[in-house]
Amino acid sequence: MPDESNPTLDKIKCLLCGQDYEPVFGPKKGETAYSIYSALGAICVLIKANNPVRVAFKFALGLDGKELAQALEDSLVDCPTGGVFAHDAGERCLKCVKKVEAETRGKPIPKSAAIWDAEKLKPWESKLLAYILEKIETKEDTLQCLIEKFESGKIDAEVYMRGLDSMQYREAAQIAAIQTWGMIQGPGDAFRAAEELELVERYGARIIVCIAQGLEMSSGLSVLNTLSREANNWDGPIQKEIKTYMAKTAGGL
Repeated sequence: MPDESNPTLDKIKCLLCGQDYEPVFGPKKGETAYSIYSALGAICVLIKANNPVRVAFKFALGLDGKELAQALEDSLVDCPTGGVFAHDAGERCLKCVKKVEAETRGKPIPKSAAIWDAEKLKPWESKLLAYILEKIETKEDTLQCLIEKFESGKIDAEVYMRGLDSMQYREAAQIAAIQTWGMIQGPGDAFRAAEELELVERYGARIIVCIAQGLEMSSGLSVLNTLSREANNWDGPIQKEIKTYMAKTAGGL
């Protein structure tokens, strides 16, 4: 993914101390994550720069700035305090929120907990699916094609490296879109929906793996357990690929 440079919203005045501050809604340069605090209390969720929902919204759907911030806020689970998570922490600066955190012993939502609400993500379902299907139909350079062009002298090393970067960018956005779409479908419908849309036929077994990864993030379901059950619904090369992935993943644990 392209580097990001500490994006911020417009300055606002803190309700508690009266000082102007800029709510950060992306990781600072050199950091890989940032926190979004509840508008009440000091509970927060940690959003990684490579979180699939964020990547899908930003790089697959082209959201940025305030539009991206609002889309992420609207898709998060409700805060246990009864409030919502907001990039401006309820119009409170980080310094004041930290004071509240110290006084109330506020804690972040556990890393293992699901932070995205599938129902709140649903308005983005059609756009995500359109992106996924569009990428299937787009005839873009494959790795092998890029290598052949370089080895034949049709492109130089600089163009080759740019092509690799672009390919990795497209791949990351595509995977994030599939994972987020899987979250929306839910464990009961995701795989059958992918089958009906012939996504497995077009993408191969990797879309099943991506969906399982998305379901783990939204429903807490183990990727390996999900794939173990789903493998029985397929035969031939697809089942073999799923089981190969499971064997390699389990072996690396």
